[in-house]
Amino acid sequence: MMRYRDIEYTVVQGIGRGVWKWSASVTGVVINGHAAIKSEAVVAAEKAIDRALAAKNVRLIRPKTAIDCGERNRDIIS
Repeated sequence: MMRYRDIEYTVVQGIGRGVWKWSASVTGVVINGHAAIKSEAVVAAEKAIDRALAAKNVRLIRPKTAIDCGERNRDIIS
């Protein structure tokens, strides 16, 4: 087991020659892949973890709400 950004992931040698498999679980979603050499598998796993964590940091936009005084929809500014 290895750790990157507080996420555990594994890199194991495959049955065939020149195959390294990696796997990680980010927020309950398992991501995996393979590479030709171990160092490439480590880099690929860490990049996949970065992408999975970046997807969680999506900016939320406040929905538009209708105002009951006959005006058009407006954004609420707080």
